[in-house]
Amino acid sequence: MSSLAKMALPVLKPAMPYLARLPTSLLTLVPSAAFHFTSHPSPNPWTYFLDPLTHPLHAPMLFTAFMIPLFYFMGLISGNVGWVDRSWPFYTPLCSYMILLWAFLNPSAGVYAHNLPRLVLMMTLQLIWSTRLFGHALKRDFYDLTSEDYRYTQFKKLVPNWLFQLVHIFVIALAQPLLLFALALPFHAVLVHPPSELQSGAMALPYSAIERYLPARFQTAPGSTPVLHLGDVALTLVALTILYIEAKADRQMYAYQTSKHSSNGETTVSQPRHSTRIGPKPAPFPKSHHPGFITSGLFAWTRHPNFAAEQLFWVSQALFVVVAGNSSQVTRSGWLVGSIFGPCFCLSLLFCASTFLTEWITERKYPLYHSYRRLVGQFLPQETFLCWLWSTVTGSSAEHRRALKR
Repeated sequence: MSSLAKMALPVLKPAMPYLARLPTSLLTLVPSAAFHFTSHPSPNPWTYFLDPLTHPLHAPMLFTAFMIPLFYFMGLISGNVGWVDRSWPFYTPLCSYMILLWAFLNPSAGVYAHNLPRLVLMMTLQLIWSTRLFGHALKRDFYDLTSEDYRYTQFKKLVPNWLFQLVHIFVIALAQPLLLFALALPFHAVLVHPPSELQSGAMALPYSAIERYLPARFQTAPGSTPVLHLGDVALTLVALTILYIEAKADRQMYAYQTSKHSSNGETTVSQPRHSTRIGPKPAPFPKSHHPGFITSGLFAWTRHPNFAAEQLFWVSQALFVVVAGNSSQVTRSGWLVGSIFGPCFCLSLLFCASTFLTEWITERKYPLYHSYRRLVGQFLPQETFLCWLWSTVTGSSAEHRRALKR
């Protein structure tokens, strides 16, 4: 035994009993790759992808392992840390597509053929989401390589450089790609659902209806296995409604900002509630666009309808796992439970942190945003009702409304 192994063994030995708790995909990644590339007559990434020992999550995991250092060094070299942001419309759909491609092409994937219809449905919704987001990003010149999210620019001014570099490494370059990969985990959870646990809901489509169109290696489940039902239709309509709300909110915000910045009318500046040297100074805005930020349309019901819809869309993807059926303690325990709703929760944490910084900047540029926050909830209309209730009880509602309507 080498001296390095002797040094490492005392450190690793206490952790050995807990290795079995790690996801199978993570435990088998290195061994399966090592076995393939040392035993296959002509190994390459494609033959590894088609290897029966390859897990459906191996390709997205390797892709993420490659992209994390790439995002970091691109940000380090260019001084622009927004490279991960530009990948948002594509990253998760690409990970899901790798899983779907594995399900169609890998020789060991035939046992999951009964889940292909639901996977195709989820993939279609993701592609609609991706196309909409990419189109909106193009309209905003988001892919101008010289531009950077204004929140990063402001954050750089607020913190020491060493702290920003830590945020760059762990939050931007590491955590965000991992989160985007994790959002594809419900897709994988649907893939591995066994036929015995699929739920036969109303208007269920049996496997026999599609079996005849599939190759022989996919004909593995009983013909009566329900592959889709009315719950999938309802959830699809919910997801499409969420995407419509998100698109409408983005259009309303874009129209307001475009009109505001192109206006040649008389401008004004709102006076800050408290003088401070930290953050941006109050910004001028046309009087015709008082109070300097949008408060109408969907933004009269929630301060961030687009952010709320974004979070709810990925919740709807996770709900496809629930709609599929009632799994046993074996197939929905441990890591699998966390892989279904855990990514949605982490996405919400990211949005909460990002929105806090967004609103902090906005309130300093447009001080009347303080009144807006007192009247309108952050994400959901239910929060707006609570804001209305509190401002009514405290008697501050009329004052805040007058400030916003001057």
